[in-house]
Amino acid sequence: MEHDVDPACAGVPSAARSDASAFGPTLSSIAVSGAAGAGAGLVWGGIGGRLAMRLVFLTSSESVRGVTSDDGFEIGAITTATVGFVVAMTVLGGIAGLAFGPVRMLLRGPTGVVAAGVGTAVALGVGALVVHADGVDFVFLGPMWLTVGLFVLLPGLWGASVVVATDWLLAPGRLIDERVPRGRWRWPSLLAWLALGAIAVRGGFDLVGDVRELIGLR
Repeated sequence: MEHDVDPACAGVPSAARSDASAFGPTLSSIAVSGAAGAGAGLVWGGIGGRLAMRLVFLTSSESVRGVTSDDGFEIGAITTATVGFVVAMTVLGGIAGLAFGPVRMLLRGPTGVVAAGVGTAVALGVGALVVHADGVDFVFLGPMWLTVGLFVLLPGLWGASVVVATDWLLAPGRLIDERVPRGRWRWPSLLAWLALGAIAVRGGFDLVGDVRELIGLR
């Protein structure tokens, strides 16, 4: 039986038509992961970050009351500046989510495995950037296991949440009819996993160094 050919595709090589058909799902993946990143940034970065700071304030000594944090906030106070912080974390999460869309398309594996891998890499990579031995946040707020642990955990929860939300929203029949391709190419997928591993190892190495320096300052 002969099949009708879309006139728009007449004369176009099959490989080119395949690339064109993947263009829509690719854009969908980027857009959805950006929205998921913004939502996760609001929850874990904005709200979670401020609640974490409030918690470590309550567990720290009275000497930190009224001290200005490294982010420019008065420790222990919830002011209108908190709104700006929450908005900034939402926007930052959305931007990071947009970049994550193509990466998720490369990574082979079920949602749970990818969420664990991405969450670990983001936790250690971002945690190493956030935790530092200068300033006041991690030197005077305590206990140290709680302050460091929270600000390693929150980025990891962001990363895992983006994977889960993106995969759930892009399941066939929810937002789009087409299945978004995942890890179709073995070598790019392997390289993406190796990159996540490198980020986790380097972040973990730097984080251990920061914690050792903090221990020496206390």
